[in-house]
Amino acid sequence: MKIDTGAFIKSLPIMGIGLLGIFIVTAVIIIGIYILRAITSKDPTSDPTGNSTPSEKEEEKADPSAQKESAMDLMEEREMKDYLKTDDTLYISKDL
Repeated sequence: MKIDTGAFIKSLPIMGIGLLGIFIVTAVIIIGIYILRAITSKDPTSDPTGNSTPSEKEEEKADPSAQKESAMDLMEEREMKDYLKTDDTLYISKDL
């Protein structure tokens, strides 16, 4: 098997342009995500619509259970409760 080094050297600029294109597209996607996140993020301290009253905000702070939790937080809480269970019927040795 013979390797043509001349052809390899000639193909390096073409591969470099392709790799540069990949980096440019990736950078554009990342910048676009940051811009969209900045535009669509909601700051809890400022409400541009003015629909929220101060009493509603005070109620949310007073009642922590009224605050929304993420699905991941709820799953971790459930796993911790399952882990801390001390029910004797769960042991394999008693089931056998």
